[in-house]
Amino acid sequence: MERFWNIVHYFAYRAHYKLHLTFNKINPIVYLYKLPFFIRHFEKKGYGDPVEMVNKAFKRSDIGFSSIFAFLLVVGGQFFFILGLFMCFPNKKIPVEYYIVCMGGGVFFNYIWLLHKDKYLRYFKEFDKKSYKWKIKWAWISLSVILFLYGFLLLSGLVLNPYFKNL
Repeated sequence: MERFWNIVHYFAYRAHYKLHLTFNKINPIVYLYKLPFFIRHFEKKGYGDPVEMVNKAFKRSDIGFSSIFAFLLVVGGQFFFILGLFMCFPNKKIPVEYYIVCMGGGVFFNYIWLLHKDKYLRYFKEFDKKSYKWKIKWAWISLSVILFLYGFLLLSGLVLNPYFKNL
């Protein structure tokens, strides 16, 4: 389970980073930074290319923006799946403590599976060396898992919960 969850985390990280690079092509700020005034300004301050600096901040697998987003995505997916399970029982009053315990358990397991002693960094290095065919296969599987986790909450709320049936 740990390896599988690290694969999902890895591909969430890669997808977020690639989306960032794709949106750089239409980001007007990127074009502003390429103007001579901004280039001189950043060189005068001792910085390099600001777009490259931002890209590096997204790419860093240890504390980069894409890594943080991927972790929040998998933790949120687990939480929303558990919340969807609770919605499957609309007539039962579930105490708030159950939600807190389930969320705490999800964060704990994610910490153990992903973050403890930087396991995810070792997995990231291992997954970077895999073949293109393996990456394509597991990218689709990871996307399916993430869509299932978030979609389950939506479907359980819309289909099973009587409060939403009148909408």
